[in-house]
Amino acid sequence: MELAIFVLPFLLASILYLGTTSAETETFLVGGSIGWAKENNGIWFPSGMIFYEGDSLKFVFNQTYYNVVIVDKPAYDTCRASEAAFEYNSGDDTIPLKKGENFFLCNKSGCCENKMKMKIDAVAGQRPTKRKETGS
Repeated sequence: MELAIFVLPFLLASILYLGTTSAETETFLVGGSIGWAKENNGIWFPSGMIFYEGDSLKFVFNQTYYNVVIVDKPAYDTCRASEAAFEYNSGDDTIPLKKGENFFLCNKSGCCENKMKMKIDAVAGQRPTKRKETGS
């Protein structure tokens, strides 16, 4: 019992510490209000956005017409996903970014050739924490 009295506060403090030091990540909606659709004409985000490893992309789309496939650079360049490529097709998919280049495309008929592909460079490290403003 005495051991439990000592260990429990230490365990709780450790859990609280881990919770406060986790890196902040963000989820970004691909294509804004239109979503992952050809109407965006290949413009998925405002220019100048910075993505970090661990951030996520949320793809919302009509699964009758579109899908999202994670591919490598050769597949991205040629619009030809391999059979081993991972396909998302729920119409509401959130995909975490890995450090470096991340390639996505739609491999349904004619999509990729009509600008339904995207390359995202995710910066290594943690996203800077947002500073809370204090009133004066």
